[in-house]
Amino acid sequence: MQIKKIYKFISVLAAILLLVGLFPQMFPGQANVAAARSWDVYSEKIMAKDSTNKTLELEIQGVLPLHEDYEVTQIIDGKKVEKSLKDVRVGAENVTVRVNHKGEIHKIFIEGPTPVNNMRVGIMTSGFASMDHEKIELSSPTGLKIVDKIANANFQVGANEKIIFTVDSHVVTVKKQDGTEVYTTANRLYVSTDEGSKIKVDNITRAVKDPSYRGFFEITATSTGDKLELINEVNLEEYLYQVVPSEMPASFGLNALKAQAVAARTYALGDYLSDRFAKDGYFVLDSVMSQVYNNSAENALTTQAVQETKGVIMYSKDGSLVDARYYSTSGGFGASKHQVWADADGSFPGQEIPYLVAQSHTFDPNDSSKMLSIDTSNEQQIRDFYKTLSYRGYDDTSAYFRWKVSFSMEELANTINKNIGGRYAADPKFILTQTESGEFVSLPIPAEGIGEFHDMYVLKRGDGGNIMELVIEGSTGTYKIVKEYNIRFTIRPQSVFTGGSDVLLHRAIGGSSDYTASPLKNYSILPSAFFSFEIDAEKGVTFFGGGNGHGVGMSQYGASQLGLGGWAFNDILTHYYPNMTLTDTSVIGGSSQK
Repeated sequence: MQIKKIYKFISVLAAILLLVGLFPQMFPGQANVAAARSWDVYSEKIMAKDSTNKTLELEIQGVLPLHEDYEVTQIIDGKKVEKSLKDVRVGAENVTVRVNHKGEIHKIFIEGPTPVNNMRVGIMTSGFASMDHEKIELSSPTGLKIVDKIANANFQVGANEKIIFTVDSHVVTVKKQDGTEVYTTANRLYVSTDEGSKIKVDNITRAVKDPSYRGFFEITATSTGDKLELINEVNLEEYLYQVVPSEMPASFGLNALKAQAVAARTYALGDYLSDRFAKDGYFVLDSVMSQVYNNSAENALTTQAVQETKGVIMYSKDGSLVDARYYSTSGGFGASKHQVWADADGSFPGQEIPYLVAQSHTFDPNDSSKMLSIDTSNEQQIRDFYKTLSYRGYDDTSAYFRWKVSFSMEELANTINKNIGGRYAADPKFILTQTESGEFVSLPIPAEGIGEFHDMYVLKRGDGGNIMELVIEGSTGTYKIVKEYNIRFTIRPQSVFTGGSDVLLHRAIGGSSDYTASPLKNYSILPSAFFSFEIDAEKGVTFFGGGNGHGVGMSQYGASQLGLGGWAFNDILTHYYPNMTLTDTSVIGGSSQK
């Protein structure tokens, strides 16, 4: 009798287990227990994060989807804090994920603050043209070590021996220079060299010809499987060793270089925190899309500037990292960021940022202890200001302090017609056409552009005098060009666009009586949006302007003059980024980070 009861109990239990397996929705508690038994736990480096498609790429496990109800928790000071996917950083090695039986990440645990010791830099092809490499050729004076972590394989390459990477259908092939095949894999490859040595990329060129890099490289096939992606992971401070000389020459002096180092460090961390390139697996690009990296050789003074400001960054009073914009030359006034770029939601002007505001950088000719003040909304005052070469200011040693360029009516129409359609395609919300009702709306630009040039006028300027809205009247209609970048790229002073002879950009340093600096032929774009113009039906149009760049944040020429004049780096930064404080990188990733 007892045996029959046991058999009956076993039969009932088996039936229950079968029902749970077949219909887990009927037994959620039991289903959760079953699922928990199949959870896998991985503590791996985060290689990429796609917030749109909700995936994380782990170093060994590869790309895993996130469960629809995934959770992120961070342990801070012994306490569990609820976090979001934003807090899961590419490159982080303090992350553990729990994966359910469907291969989905259900739980993400971040152990303590995520340190930012290294930068991950996307290395572009020659001319900074693309991230997609046909092939990659590497060598090092101390030899190379190549590792496939997933396959647990590695091999060595001798000193100064070139190794060549190619790809076909997602499979990477490694060959010696004589064509001997060394290795093939579909996995990520890591290339390193001895500490203190560098890796030379032999098949890309920079201003330093064949650039060599600190840190190590990662090589992977792109998503299309027919190109290679090259990422350089390097210590943050050593990254700056190769950024600062590429962004500012040593001749600008130690104080300016130290200011540049702090601005560059802050800017790099801003890119990192923004997740701008997170889905691609790196923090920054090595071009002007981030900061120029390893285009000019390291030198003792720029390295000293980095070392003597180690870890120093700028923080806003609201507890966020400063958006550390900088540019080449001020023509006498700086610009407010919100009057140069649109906000993330597309609104323009955007929200004012208290440390990126317009300022005068020109000395009052009647009292050099004061800065010049003019009505930057007054077109006559603006025109007189930029036509006057004798002004002195923080940037007056730059040949771009004053500039002018002239077009015939036909040349001006030609360059506008060849560029306005492209600007509309790139930024349609800010290349507008006037309707019969007088309203400006976004409409496709006619194939012939504006047709014949009729007139042009400034509709709106920023607080520093930079043009925000320029109206151009032509035979096909009236158009409004909004934002300085669009304006500068619509009126391009190049003969390839004007259809005439070489276009000359005449330049002058401050305190001049004439444009005596060497003129430049066929300059790529208008140097800045700080300009005015005069239109003559017979002589054409002449633009009178000042400065080089967007005008937001720190002027590099201005920083140089101030530094050479005795200003310390922190005083330079406080001037160009008012309402900020200097702190150190320990705040990044901590509990106070916003």
